[in-house]
Amino acid sequence: MVLYSFMDELVKRGHEVYAVLPDQRLRWEPGIWKDRVKITTKPSILRRVVKPIVRVSPVYSLFKKYQPYLYLYRLTRGLIRNWADSDVTIATYCLTAYAAYYLSDKTVPIYHMQHFEEISFPDKLQRLIVRNTYKLPLIKVANSIWLKNLIRKHFHDEPYLLNPGIDLNVFRSYKEPKEKYYDKKDWLVVSYFDETREWKGFGDAVKAVSIAREKLIRKNVNIKWKVYGLRPPTNRYDVEFEYVGKIFGEELAALYSGADIVLLTSWYESFPLPPIEAMACGSLVITTRYGTEDYVANGVNGLVSPPREVETMANKIAYAIENPGECTRMVQNALDTCKNFTWPKRTDVLEEILHEVINEYTFNKVNFFDDLVGGKFKDYMHEEFELHQ
Repeated sequence: MVLYSFMDELVKRGHEVYAVLPDQRLRWEPGIWKDRVKITTKPSILRRVVKPIVRVSPVYSLFKKYQPYLYLYRLTRGLIRNWADSDVTIATYCLTAYAAYYLSDKTVPIYHMQHFEEISFPDKLQRLIVRNTYKLPLIKVANSIWLKNLIRKHFHDEPYLLNPGIDLNVFRSYKEPKEKYYDKKDWLVVSYFDETREWKGFGDAVKAVSIAREKLIRKNVNIKWKVYGLRPPTNRYDVEFEYVGKIFGEELAALYSGADIVLLTSWYESFPLPPIEAMACGSLVITTRYGTEDYVANGVNGLVSPPREVETMANKIAYAIENPGECTRMVQNALDTCKNFTWPKRTDVLEEILHEVINEYTFNKVNFFDDLVGGKFKDYMHEEFELHQ
């Protein structure tokens, strides 16, 4: 919902905003996404029936081989067809960056990167298609300092930095920290559940909670663990937890606020929202690098572990439980941190970026590659072909 919130704020400030999709174009209005966007995790009946049939077809392997190219071609063509003439065009997903590049002689092309998205593509060919988008001559905007540094180091570009915001009217603390943290025997830990994407780190959370329970059992400390996520568990786990379902908004905020510790253990995630939303709800966050550097500092407003180091994670759980006074201090600091991440403040940064790139972008007056492919040897091209020893 990050992009929708930015678009809402821009419209409120008088900008004309369109959402361009492969099959349509929407004139944006604040809140339109609440009616238009439907979140579902169940495949359609057509997909459930047709997909198994298609997979036994002799042409399936051929289709699968070329499917990434076909999808990218259709996506790009659809976006170009539905594009609205505009001062700025912002690609917000790796595969839409090609359409922004295509239109770069008509509009200021921005690539607002939400993650290092290659990690979502297990096939190497698809990964290379995605990786190539970071080399396109687009104005790049990173949503986290981790992603900004990754692009700088490996792709030799210097993106702008635009952190997302959070809705502090929804994600808010229901209790004063000092009322929640004291010497007690029952502690509630909340985590995000995802067993399909290994990099979300739920397997590490399972081990960390198990170790922490072992460490604290002799002190008669009871750790209750609740998890939420898009899909319920299908595997068996050696540690006890309660899956509370697929929840969002106020319901998720209430879960965070009721927790003593929110444990989030992704291997890497570019400005993940769950940790900062939990911080805003007045709960101690124990999370991992990388991607959280923008808003959480170890021992200051939360506890941070290197990814995959389950013993360290367990030790931090135990430390928090054994030091409630420190929890109070860190949670209060976290509440102060979150005040800097409201949507109006983040949109101020976005507007500054837009004004700067519009003023500085230079449109190509010639289309060298188009002329070259078309055999149009114009006067300016002779200089292009001069050999300089």
